Amino acid sequence: MSTRKIFTALVSIGVALCLGACQSERDLVAQAENDLKPAYAAATDEQSQKDKEVQEQIRQYVEETPNLYRITWKVCGDGNAPYKNGTRCNETKIPPTKGYFEPVYVWGANGVQFVNKQDFVRNFWTTGLFVKSRGCFNLGKPREEGLYNVKNFMLKKTGTTPTPENVKVEVLSKEEKQKVVEQAFKDAEVENYALTNFGVSATTGLIPTGKTCLTVDEWKKTQS
Repeated sequence: MSTRKIFTALVSIGVALCLGACQSERDLVAQAENDLKPAYAAATDEQSQKDKEVQEQIRQYVEETPNLYRITWKVCGDGNAPYKNGTRCNETKIPPTKGYFEPVYVWGANGVQFVNKQDFVRNFWTTGLFVKSRGCFNLGKPREEGLYNVKNFMLKKTGTTPTPENVKVEVLSKEEKQKVVEQAFKDAEVENYALTNFGVSATTGLIPTGKTCLTVDEWKKTQS
C-alpha cells in the first residue's frame, strides 16, 4: 500500500473541510475510501503474486529433489538428555513435545550407523548417529552419498553402544514432503530475521556455532 496515496487522500479531506466544501462528512469518507481502494488492491495483488511464486518454487523443489526421509530415535543413558521416569532417554516425538527432540530429515536414506569418539568427560563416549544418505534437508541441496552425522549422544563407556534398532527410518509421501518443505520455507524466513537482527538462532536462542551434518572424518576432527 502506497504511503503517498494515503497521505494525498487525507490531505484532500483536510483541504475540503478548511474551504468549507459543501460535501457532507459521509461523502468525504466515501471519497477517501475510493481514493485508497487502488492502493489496497495493488498491495493485495503484489502479495498474491509473491505467494504464487513461492508456491511454484516449492513445487519445483519437491519435484526435483530425491526422496525425503524422517529419522527418529530412542537412545537411553544419554547424559545430555532430560531426566524423566528415572532415566535419561534421548527420544524424538511428533509433534514437538517438551522433553523430547525433533526428528531429522535427510535425502535418500540408505542405512544408519553409530560411531564413538572420546568425550570431554573421560569415562564417556560421544556417540554419533550417522545416516548413509545424500545429506541433511536443513542444508538445502542434496550432496554426494555418504555417512552424515544427524545427532550426538553422551554415553558411558561401560554401557552398550546403540544399534540400528534404536533408529526408525521412514520415507515421506509426496504430500508429507510438501508440508515439510513449506514449513522449512516459513522457518527460514524467521531464522534469517533473527540472525540478521539479533545474531542468534530463532530455534535455540543461541549464537550458531560450527557446521552441522558432518561426514565421519569431519566429525572425528571436532572437539566433543
